[in-house]
Amino acid sequence: MDQPVSPLQGLVAELAASERFRAFTDDSPAAARVSEPALPLVLAALSETRVGPLLCLFPEDEQARDAADAIGWYTDPASVALLPSRGVGVDSGLEPPAHLVGERARALAVLAQGGFVCASARALAEGMPPKDARPGSVLVTVGMEVGLEELVETLALAGYERAERVDERGQIAVRGGLVDIFPSTGREPLRVEFFGDEIEQVRAFSPFTQRALHPVTEAVIHPATERRRDLVDLERELDDLVPPVERPPDLVWQPAAVRLVWEEEGLTPLPLDGVTELDPFPHSQPHSFEAQRPAIAARGLAEAETELAGMLRQGRRVLVAFPHRGEALRTERLLRRVDAEVVDEVSALPPEAALRFVVSPARRGFVWRDLGVALLPDVQVFRKRPPRADARLGRALQSFADLRTGDYVVHEDHGIGRLLGFETKEVAGVTRDYLYLAFRGEDRLYVPHEQLPKVSRYIGADAGAPALSKLGGKAWQNLKSRARESVRELAGELIALYARRQQAPGFAFDVNQDWLERLEASFPYRETDDQLQAIEAVKEDLEAPRPMDRLVCGDVGFGKTEVAVRAAFAVALNGKQTLVLCPTTILAEQHWNTFRERYRDFPVRVEMVSRFRTRADQTRILDEFREGKIEILIGTHRILSRDVIPKELGLVILDEEQRFGVAQKELIRSLRLEVDVLALSATPIPRTLHMSLSGLRDISIIETPP
Repeated sequence: MDQPVSPLQGLVAELAASERFRAFTDDSPAAARVSEPALPLVLAALSETRVGPLLCLFPEDEQARDAADAIGWYTDPASVALLPSRGVGVDSGLEPPAHLVGERARALAVLAQGGFVCASARALAEGMPPKDARPGSVLVTVGMEVGLEELVETLALAGYERAERVDERGQIAVRGGLVDIFPSTGREPLRVEFFGDEIEQVRAFSPFTQRALHPVTEAVIHPATERRRDLVDLERELDDLVPPVERPPDLVWQPAAVRLVWEEEGLTPLPLDGVTELDPFPHSQPHSFEAQRPAIAARGLAEAETELAGMLRQGRRVLVAFPHRGEALRTERLLRRVDAEVVDEVSALPPEAALRFVVSPARRGFVWRDLGVALLPDVQVFRKRPPRADARLGRALQSFADLRTGDYVVHEDHGIGRLLGFETKEVAGVTRDYLYLAFRGEDRLYVPHEQLPKVSRYIGADAGAPALSKLGGKAWQNLKSRARESVRELAGELIALYARRQQAPGFAFDVNQDWLERLEASFPYRETDDQLQAIEAVKEDLEAPRPMDRLVCGDVGFGKTEVAVRAAFAVALNGKQTLVLCPTTILAEQHWNTFRERYRDFPVRVEMVSRFRTRADQTRILDEFREGKIEILIGTHRILSRDVIPKELGLVILDEEQRFGVAQKELIRSLRLEVDVLALSATPIPRTLHMSLSGLRDISIIETPP
């Protein structure tokens, strides 16, 4: 696949030309230690130097998505794709959301064209219909001869649904000689204008205002369903499934974690023999690529110049990535003590120490000592935060825009259903907008917009599809009754616990320390208002002379982990230790990597005990934790064992507490009387429950996405 020059192409060329990288490629397939900051550039260099397509396997969808985005900073983004999991179980009887279907189809197309694809362990192990049963992608170009009805029929077979107005991916609308299409992989819908049987014009438009934005010469419309609509056969859908890729991957990131996902999810493992293995852990691999996250915490232009000047004195080539040329030029004019050159691309790195401001979307950087180069996002160097749209604190559903077709919802009176779409209907002479919900079997329900407060988004404790409720039965009412009784019991326990906690002496931590400020300043993203409120609330709890018991709620990716990172760091600065308890080994490993990366430039030691570690390693780690040489210990319920004895425990962090068993919860409950406890959860707390627990358990809710 031909690739245009990336703004950061010089970094790829520099690594590809190094002796270390050439030795690695000559020895492939091989194993290599690759630090997380170095991974995207290593993968980009492999895509440039290897002939043919490349398929890289990751443990989780989120890791694969992050890698695909980051590789696109160094190479042509059109040649890189993500192959995510379906989002719903193959045997659930549910179709995956249109955007996931589209991403999977695009990934297979990119792979067929010789590109680079990042796939998750689950995505490669899940079956999909055979190639002849899948709908193809549709190419739309200006001047193309195709009838309007022919295009609409083709898109309908590909899973696109007719609508009066296009609001979400996987929809089409026909109005006279215009066809509005919201591609399953598109950020913007397209308006296709016909003159006879010829496409005269294609324009992107806003799904909110429905106004045209800019012309489009060519667009690829990927399907919105896995199986062609004219070939749907429920009886054979599970019998003819095939692997999405009929060959092993070329690369695998963290192979042990990938195998663990297959084991824990009950999926058939794929053979990984002869695959190039990349791993961040310090095993005895013959090859190694090591880069560090930039440790810059400048609080203003003067400190930023000091940091940059220090790197230049060390002989490094420094690239600062700006999203827009105007910002780079404005910043360059403000510099007084260092000289920078603003460039649109870096096709080759300068031979000596120099500072370049380059226009690039890169959001994460590194310092690569072996290469003598540093890549720094502007938001980290100059303490500017990425702009974000004004966002109010989240609420329960306020409008239809809060939901997407395929979402699971909970109706206050009828239970768990699945959103099939939005419809406008006339009933008794009155026209209203309705939510169209599916329940168990063939049960369907129209919910008028004025009853929207009765509907909330479903978020369960696990990632699987929930069981749908039966309309008209007593099961949902019985379930609510049992839940109310459980809440009453919980409230009684919490009242007793709270009374004992009020009398229990606690430790008042000092959170006003320079190192904590430097850690906060090194955070490369803009904190949301909710996140800042949660961080400040945790600080106040730590300062109070009574044990903290705070629950931080927020969806995946909303910034709960950063709250925990800062809390554990503050505790370590006060000479106390922290236990981080996770429900799964994979989650424990992810937290271990995150905490170590954030504390890389501080003398705070983080360790993990799990089945990834040998028995000898676990014994050594527990001995050092008992001696106080380890400040933060991360693990599953293993760290609740009797042989885990801290020297001076100050904080326990619980991730997804509701996923632990009864025995573990009893131990956790007893801990709340002795030390500060911070719980993290992606399961939302209903407003009524929040009010009933006010004063008993402190709650912070992060409802604003980053």
